Amino acid sequence: METMTKSGGRLDTDSNEVTPLTTTTATGNGIGTPAVVSSKEQPAVATAGDSNSVQAIYRPLPDEDVNWKASKKSNSSPSNNVPLTAIKMGKQNGSTTDVNDGAEERMLKDEVKLSIVPSKDASEVQFRSENGDTKVNIEAVKECLSGMSKQELLKYANDPFWIKLRWFLFITFWLLWVAMLAGAIAIVVMAPKCNSPAPKKWWEESPIVRLNPSDTPARSLDGLETFLNILEEQHIQAISLGSILKETSRGHVEDFKDLNQQVGLIDNFKKFIKAAAEKNINVIMEIDPNHSSDKHPWFQKSIKREEPFTSYYVWANGTKNRESSELLPPNNWVSEKGGSAWEFNEERQQFYLHQFNVSQPEFNYNNPVVVNEFSEIFKYWLDLGVKGFVLSNTRYMVEDSKLRNDSLSSNYPAEAGSYQSLLHINTRDNAQNAVVLRQWRNVVANYTSGQGLFTLNEGIRHDILPLYNKEKVLIDLPQSLHFLSEIDPTNTAHQLNKSISDLLAFAHWPGIDLNGKGPSLRKRINANLADNLILMTMLLPATPFLNINDTISAKKPFAILAEARKNVAFHYGKTQTHVLNNATVFVYTRNGVKSGNPGYLVAFNTASQNTTIDVTGIPHVSEEVNILTHSQNYNEKLDSKKLPAHRIPLSSKSTLVVTFAPK
Repeated sequence: METMTKSGGRLDTDSNEVTPLTTTTATGNGIGTPAVVSSKEQPAVATAGDSNSVQAIYRPLPDEDVNWKASKKSNSSPSNNVPLTAIKMGKQNGSTTDVNDGAEERMLKDEVKLSIVPSKDASEVQFRSENGDTKVNIEAVKECLSGMSKQELLKYANDPFWIKLRWFLFITFWLLWVAMLAGAIAIVVMAPKCNSPAPKKWWEESPIVRLNPSDTPARSLDGLETFLNILEEQHIQAISLGSILKETSRGHVEDFKDLNQQVGLIDNFKKFIKAAAEKNINVIMEIDPNHSSDKHPWFQKSIKREEPFTSYYVWANGTKNRESSELLPPNNWVSEKGGSAWEFNEERQQFYLHQFNVSQPEFNYNNPVVVNEFSEIFKYWLDLGVKGFVLSNTRYMVEDSKLRNDSLSSNYPAEAGSYQSLLHINTRDNAQNAVVLRQWRNVVANYTSGQGLFTLNEGIRHDILPLYNKEKVLIDLPQSLHFLSEIDPTNTAHQLNKSISDLLAFAHWPGIDLNGKGPSLRKRINANLADNLILMTMLLPATPFLNINDTISAKKPFAILAEARKNVAFHYGKTQTHVLNNATVFVYTRNGVKSGNPGYLVAFNTASQNTTIDVTGIPHVSEEVNILTHSQNYNEKLDSKKLPAHRIPLSSKSTLVVTFAPK
C-alpha cells in the first residue's frame, strides 16, 4: 500500500520506506523533465506547503573514496553498534518519527557501503536528532583522574620533607651543571691542539748586516747613521756593530762599557739606537768575552793582586828547568799564533795565559765573579737599547782548572810548538762553556722578553751543538765550521749541494757567514760571483751575515729577495736540493705550505757557459714559472716573465729565482 507523504514522497506502508519523487519543472511546452542537480550544488531542502519546491536528491560518492568503504561486519554487529539505517537523516515535515528511506543503500555500491559505526562504546557515543540535524553526543562515562586541590598542594608545599627534597634537587641540579661546565672547559683546554708554527723572529726573517766605523770616512757612529736609509730600502731589520768599544791601537779592548773616542760618546750611541729603531732596525753588538787588552784596568789590578781582581785572569806558577834553572811555563799549551800560550809577568812573578796575542790575557771563567762581571756588561748595553749580542772566541773561555797538558795530535804531521801539534782538549770546547753562556743568555732573554738575539760569531762543532741546546735553545743561528769556508770559482754543483745539505742537517735555522774572519768574500773571488752566491743563499732557511757592500752591490735583486723572506713559503716551506745538467747547475726549492702560497725555485749555474734546465721532474713544480729576480750578469733575452718549466735558460755563473704555484 502506498501513501503520499507531506514532503511529496510516497510511503510504502508495507515496508515503511519512503520513495522520493522526481522533481519536475515546467518548460515552455509544458512537458516535465527531471531536474538535474550539479555535484557542486548543495542539495535542496523541501519546505512544507510548497508543492513546487525542489525535493532533496542524494548524490552517490565515488567508488574509490576509501573513507566510505562498506563494512559488512559493522552492519551485522550487535546492537551496541549503531547501523547505517539507524542514523536519522532529519525529520520529515516536523514528524517525530525517525524514518530511514534507504536511499543510501541504493546510491552506494555494495562493496563501498559506508560504515560509520562509532569506534567508541555505545555507552560513550550517542547519536540523536535535533531540529532535523544529526548530532553526536560524547558523554564522559568513565571517571577521570583529577588533580589535587590548592589546599592539598599547599599542605605538601609546606611539608619539611618536600622542602628539603626540593632544595636537594635544586642544589644537585646546579652542582651538576657547574660540573659539566667545568668538564667542558677542561676538555677544551686539555685536548691536544694542532700547534701553529711559531712566528719567525726578526733575526730569522732578515739578513744581518755588519757595520764597522771603518766603513765610513768619518769612522764614527754619525757616519754609520747615513747607512740607515739604505738599509731600510733593502728591507734589513738587523745590524751588528763591531769595533766600537774602547780599544788599544792594536784593537784590544780596554773597557767593555765605553766607546772609542773617535767612534763617539754614549750620547751618540743613544742617538744612533733611536734613529735605527725609527726605521724598524734592531741593533746588536759584537763582543769578545774571552780576553781583554793587557792595558785593561782589571788586568793591571790583577797584576798587583788587588781584590777582587787577583783571579780575574788565568795565572799559574812556572816550573824550573832542572839543568839550567830556567823558569818554564806551567804546561805544554800553545797559542793559535804558535809557541807557548803562557807569558811570564815580572811584577807578579807568575805566568798568565793567552791563547791569542801576548797582549790579550785570558779571563778566568772558573771564577764565577768574572762571569757575573760580564752579565753586568750585557745589562749595561741592553739598557741603552741593544737587542742582542754576537760573541767571539767563546770556544776558548773555560780551560782545565788543573792545567793538565794537552795530548799530541795524530791528525797532522805538525811541527812541534805549532797549534796543530796538539788536540787542545783542555783549552777548547770545554763543557763548562755552556754553563757560562746559559747565564748570559738568560740575561738577554729577560731584558728583551725572549726576543733578543744571542749568537756566536764562530763555527760550532757538530758534537758540541747538541750539548749547547740539550735542554732548550742556547745559541741562536749556530754556524757550521766548514760551510763554504773554501768557496771559489771552481766549486761544482755537487760541492754546493753537499755543503748546503750538511748545513741544513746541522741546525734547524743556522747562520751563514760567507765572509768569515779572514779576507772578505769579495777579496777572495770575483765581485760578480760573490753577488751571485749571496743571492743564491738568500732564500735558504737560514740567516746570512753580510757586509754592507754585499747589500748594495746588487741592490735591486737583493732588496727583492730580502722582501721575499717575509713570505709564508720562506718561513715554513720545505727545502729540497737538486743537481742538474751533469753537476753544473745547483737548484733548491722552497715549497708553499698551503694552497695559494707560491713556492720558490733558486738555480745557480756553476758552468762557464750558458745552459737550459728542465725542472718539471722536481716535485710540486708547476708547468710554468714566473721570474722573481736574477743576478746582474744574467743576460738571457726574455719575452715574458713567464717561462715554461721544461726550458729555463741560465747564463754562465748566474743565479735565477723564480716562483711557481705548487702542484
